[in-house]
Amino acid sequence: MAEVEKTGTATPLNSLFTSEEAEKAARVVEDAIAESRKELHRVSDFIADNSALIHHVQKLPDELSHDIMVPFGGAAFFPGRLIHTNEFMVLLGEGYYAERSAKQTVEILQRRGKSLEAHLESLKRIIKDLDAEAIFFESTAAEVAVSILVPFLLI
Repeated sequence: MAEVEKTGTATPLNSLFTSEEAEKAARVVEDAIAESRKELHRVSDFIADNSALIHHVQKLPDELSHDIMVPFGGAAFFPGRLIHTNEFMVLLGEGYYAERSAKQTVEILQRRGKSLEAHLESLKRIIKDLDAEAIFFESTAAEVAVSILVPFLLI
C-alpha cells in the first residue's frame, strides 16, 4: 500500500491562543448569549401581548358599548363606558397615528406579529451560533490547558 503524502502543517492551539485568552473569549460569548436570551424573552412577551391584543380588538365591536373601570391616577379607578368600539387609533410609527376600524387594526397587528416572529427566529439562530462559538472557545481553552500541562507530565 502506498504511503499518503502529507501536506501542510499542524499548528498547536497554544501557539495561537493562551488559555486566558480562550477563557476570556468564552466569557464574552456567554455574556452575548445571556443578552440574546433576554432579548428572546422580551420578544416572546411582545408576541404574547400582541396576540392578546388581537383577541381583544376582534371582540370589542361585538357590542355597541362596554362597561369598564377607568384608571384615574396611580391608585384610583372610576366606572366608565367604551363607545365607538369599532374605532381605533393605531400607532404607525414616529409619532403618527391613524384612525382604523377593528378589522384594519387586526390586520396591522397581525403584520407586526409576523415581524416579531421573524425577529424571534433570527434570535434563535443567533443563540444557536453563539452556543457553537462558546463550545469552541471552551474546548480550545481546555485543549490549550492540557497542551501546556502535557510536557510537565512527561517529565
